[in-house]
Amino acid sequence: MVNDRGKIKWTSLMLPEHVEMLQQMGRDIGKAKPPIMDEQQLEELEQKVRYIQVGKTKANMLYRKGPNVEHASGIVTGLKQFEQYLLLDTKNSLYPIRIPFDHIIDITFQ
Repeated sequence: MVNDRGKIKWTSLMLPEHVEMLQQMGRDIGKAKPPIMDEQQLEELEQKVRYIQVGKTKANMLYRKGPNVEHASGIVTGLKQFEQYLLLDTKNSLYPIRIPFDHIIDITFQ
């Protein structure tokens, strides 16, 4: 006999709507909403992107990847103005990470 009084005890008392709501909350826990940036923050970020020298600049990046926020640090190996992305070469990845400009949240230089 299983001596579990946690989940089993409450399953008969929960409405299906509550179960569905709890499952949705569990799925949303790891997701982060993109921050809303004002014009000044966007202009500052654009100036930082212009400052980058390809192959020489070591940067720490905070960017959105799907619903999550990721952090990466490395050397910027490519900057494609027309396609609107940059390439960040990290020690952990085999290929450079391709980060679109509109997904970047913050850049700091080392």
